Amino acid sequence: TVLLVLRGGCTFVRKVQVAQEQGADAVVIVDEDLSGRMSADIQNTIMTDDGLGENISIPSMMISRSEGEKLIGAAKSGKVVVELDWDIPRGEVVRADFWMSAGSGENTGFLERFKDCAAALRFHLQFVPHYHIFQMWHTDGAETPSSHYGHLCAQRIDDCSDCIVEPGMYCAPDPDGPGPITGGDVVNEDLRQLCLWNTTVETRKFAPAASIVTVQAYDLGSYSKQFWDYVVQFREDCPLGGDGEDQRFGYKCSLQAMRKVGVDAELVHHCVRSSYRQFLEDQIHHTAWSSQALRLNGWRYSGPLDPETVLKAICSGYTKPVPVECEQLLSGYRAVAWSGFGHLGFGSLVFLSFGMVLVFTLLFKLYRRHVAICVRKTIREEVMLEVQSQMADYVPFEDSSCGRASSVGRHPLSF
Repeated sequence: TVLLVLRGGCTFVRKVQVAQEQGADAVVIVDEDLSGRMSADIQNTIMTDDGLGENISIPSMMISRSEGEKLIGAAKSGKVVVELDWDIPRGEVVRADFWMSAGSGENTGFLERFKDCAAALRFHLQFVPHYHIFQMWHTDGAETPSSHYGHLCAQRIDDCSDCIVEPGMYCAPDPDGPGPITGGDVVNEDLRQLCLWNTTVETRKFAPAASIVTVQAYDLGSYSKQFWDYVVQFREDCPLGGDGEDQRFGYKCSLQAMRKVGVDAELVHHCVRSSYRQFLEDQIHHTAWSSQALRLNGWRYSGPLDPETVLKAICSGYTKPVPVECEQLLSGYRAVAWSGFGHLGFGSLVFLSFGMVLVFTLLFKLYRRHVAICVRKTIREEVMLEVQSQMADYVPFEDSSCGRASSVGRHPLSF
């Protein structure tokens, strides 16, 4: 049973939770009556988790009002058979929205490992970074930020004396607990990376194939070499536990990392000073179902954050013909186990094979010798036990010639 419900009145999670309790197998949510959003807009709408969705096990999706009207009309006329398809929507360009935090080692580690894939795909991929920034509200219910979470929230914007930051307004997870790095430091680094991306990103238009129905006139690919170079350099040069401000996660180390990779730091700082509120507010209002999340062409990716697995999912989102870079990259992953042999000539391979056979033969002979020694030792011990058992039953007898008991058998046998 697929339950058709209208948006509004309560959260997405609550609607799906009630539907699951009533025995529904899936839920289709129809958008609000006056929203005006089309199918393409709905794909960019995130059905966020309100924190109570961990027990939901049935799938759900949202459709536009115009699509919903057709389903509602058909349902009123009789039984409707609906097929739900969860495949990644396809296009000339795959859009990858990635929610992360600059203070998360798992997130930055993935970016470091995925950098080469992004460089190879370039404008075939529309990578869009998002950052996990939130607000801390008063516990008394007042709709104003709280100032009681100094280790999580930004107190200032780095290198911007004119930037006004209300207490509790822009917060991020504290990456090192009692360590020197705070959530406010993460907020500032998130902001710098957002500005770096927006000031250095290049875009390219792709005309869609004639067979693809789309509301856009083109697909837009985006790539920033400086962004990828910087996030990897910053991760390497500015660890959370570094010695001194110029070698630790923060503003000074960020400046050095920018210089190393050729980023115009002044351009980034101008963006921070002029657009900090716009960018941070945008991160707060455009959240995902988790602080770490990946969407591909509007489709929720639920696999491991592994470069090869993510690459496979991305490549499955292209219309045919799939970019040749996909096959090249995937072939490289498949051949990684044999990468050490790829540079060897035929003679070297023959010599290496002969050496391996020789080593295995020697190991086999040593094993056989070890087994033979163990068998001989076991047999000898069993014979000794048998002889001692027989000797235990021996009874001494009298020697008539000497008038005393014979001493035969009193001394143990030796081998």
